[in-house]
Amino acid sequence: MDNEKRMFLEALAKDFDLERIKNLTLFEKFKFDDYVTLIYQEALFAEKEGVLHLDKSPNYTRNKTYTLFAMLVVNGTKFDIIKEIIQNYARSFEKSDTYYAKISILGIGVMMIMKGYSPDSIFNYLMLLLGRDFLLENKKYSGSPCEYENVELDLVDAIKYKPFEGELRKLKYDMLALLKIAHEKGQNHVVDLINNKYGNDELKFFFNMLNVQSVEMRDYLFVEFKKSNSRHRRILINGAYAILNKYDVVSTHYLFNSIIGKYSRYDKDSGEIEVEVQARLSEIEGLVVEAKA
Repeated sequence: MDNEKRMFLEALAKDFDLERIKNLTLFEKFKFDDYVTLIYQEALFAEKEGVLHLDKSPNYTRNKTYTLFAMLVVNGTKFDIIKEIIQNYARSFEKSDTYYAKISILGIGVMMIMKGYSPDSIFNYLMLLLGRDFLLENKKYSGSPCEYENVELDLVDAIKYKPFEGELRKLKYDMLALLKIAHEKGQNHVVDLINNKYGNDELKFFFNMLNVQSVEMRDYLFVEFKKSNSRHRRILINGAYAILNKYDVVSTHYLFNSIIGKYSRYDKDSGEIEVEVQARLSEIEGLVVEAKA
């Protein structure tokens, strides 16, 4: 195993509360092996056809949560953004081990496919998350995943996400507009907007704190800042980080939705996003005109 894959496995134990999965009831664990099997079958497909062709898999639309994550992969979204989205959704389910486990198993599975783990490695890792004793004494798992290659899946989509809140909606599109301005007019223009025109002292603080030459220090500060329980602040923090790291607008849109806890239509037309971003961009750019008048 190369160092990158080893570090990834070590990070999973820190980034996810894997004990919550082991603590599921026996009844729930028997249901969850279908999600593990879904990931296994998709890993086999990716091994043959390539990870960017997951949308051609017959299982692609079998589960909305999986489809959202797989859609991001197919669209070429950066791994770090996908990881952040998965963790944000998992964080939304502080009181439900069942929903937390579903997000974690599907999300970790998708990330392992992206990292190039073999299908059997992925299957056995995810199955072990359900607990060794469960596999030996209850599931009677043989240890060989090949018997699950053509198993029919029984997948239930019962997760209900929180409604999209008005105040956060405006803030989200403000951050996306600032990101687009950064792409079109450069970082210096956005630095001026944030510090002198936009008028949000919290964004100014987070942006300036993260706007350091050392990428390692920026990443460290970002990890510390995003521990906040305030979704409002986490949008500001992630917005500042996205601008400084030149994320694309559409991927950042899905990132913000994951912070809010809103399920995103995986087939949402990027043109719909663009229309709303443009409306906010025009209003923000108007601040510059007013300042010069």
